[in-house]
Amino acid sequence: MRFLSLMLLALLAACQSADSADSVGSFAWMERVDRQLSISDGQGHGPDYGSQEWCDVVYFRLHGQHAAEPAPCDQKWMQEVDQAIQKR
Repeated sequence: MRFLSLMLLALLAACQSADSADSVGSFAWMERVDRQLSISDGQGHGPDYGSQEWCDVVYFRLHGQHAAEPAPCDQKWMQEVDQAIQKR
């Protein structure tokens, strides 16, 4: 019985960690990207997270140039941003 209780607690802890993790595309992830790439000034002055303007600035900060077309700003693009940031 004690083993079963410990297993249940471990499972609940794992689920809780997954929910609170800053998964790609989540608000927490966008906050992290914003900090790492210095998108806003830390006082709320900057583009809204996830907006087209924000995604375009993220692209600019990562590549040092403006994109020929607006950044897609979709889940696939955010995955690519996440991988690029991890390589920095």
